[in-house]
Amino acid sequence: MADKTKIIKSSCLSFFCFLLAVLFWYLLSKFFLWQEGEVLLDLIYAFASFSVFIVFSLVYLTLIDNRKIILISSFFITFSFLFFFLRTEGKWENKVAIICYVALTFVLFLIFNSTNRNLIYERKNSIIFHPGKTILKAAPVIMVIFAVLLSVIFYFNFPLKNKQGDIEVKEEYIEKISKPFEGLINKYIPIYDLDMTADEFIVLSTFLGLPFAQGEEELKPPADMEKLPEEIMRYLEDKGIYNLEEINLFEYLREDEEFRNLFMNEIKKLAEEASPYLMDKYRKNLSENWGLELDSEDRMGQIFARFVNSKINEIPKKTRDLFLIFPSIALFGILQIAFIILSFVYSFFSWAVFMIFYKAKFYHYKKIAVEKEEIEL
Repeated sequence: MADKTKIIKSSCLSFFCFLLAVLFWYLLSKFFLWQEGEVLLDLIYAFASFSVFIVFSLVYLTLIDNRKIILISSFFITFSFLFFFLRTEGKWENKVAIICYVALTFVLFLIFNSTNRNLIYERKNSIIFHPGKTILKAAPVIMVIFAVLLSVIFYFNFPLKNKQGDIEVKEEYIEKISKPFEGLINKYIPIYDLDMTADEFIVLSTFLGLPFAQGEEELKPPADMEKLPEEIMRYLEDKGIYNLEEINLFEYLREDEEFRNLFMNEIKKLAEEASPYLMDKYRKNLSENWGLELDSEDRMGQIFARFVNSKINEIPKKTRDLFLIFPSIALFGILQIAFIILSFVYSFFSWAVFMIFYKAKFYHYKKIAVEKEEIEL
């Protein structure tokens, strides 16, 4: 009767850990879809489920000493990962990803079983068994393999990759990445505005003598640019500037926000008044120079994103994939540091679960007489 009760308890705990594993794998796969607007929430859910899964897994590996139950349950716990990651949105992953996933899952299965053997050995051979101390020794080993697994998943599900495997930098990423470098960018583009249209950018660069829209054929300006618009001249005169040679226009645009806004408003007016024929010519030059198809109403944020994507994807795919190893290695290092700290936290919570199970009479301590040998003269 006691053995039957033990098997039932072991089976229930194993099944509960399997359910926690399935929930974690599902939430992890959902997070790696990188759904716009839900990434942070998906990360929180995945981390919470991971924490609960690890805590109960450590308890499960310490309490269950039936090898058949451990082998079967740990197989389903670990290999259920493949159900969620071998296919993404109805399509099989590439061969390399499949091989890596299967190999790491097998390693995770072996780690679970070797950890169980070590914990049971410790449990059965300790004079006084301390669950917290024993689990603390086992936790780091499991955390290392999870750090490797998460880094590999990150590599094959890189957030900037599209369904075709090409790098696709979105406009919002350009905006976030470029913000810290606005000072450097403004050395070349005094007015860095991702919301300006292609035509406004052409008028701006032509007005400032920048070469972005220049081609082999020399074109006259698309609008009247012989002198500064009256509004700008009036603003400068109010500042005591009557001769443009007195100032560096680029520097003035960078330093004076009010002047920059006024200047941009005047550029927009000039773009509306510009010759459609000449604008077509300039647009064609810009398109050829940057290797992109452009429309007059395209926003510069969209154009910069397409330009960055086209340049990145000109690099051979094998080289791009090689470079993606470095972010994965960096992630592994970060996870290792985080998991060292979390090992202590999870060990504490596992010990707390042990105490709850003990109070609930899920397990009990029994005293065993031990024979000891020693030598004496």
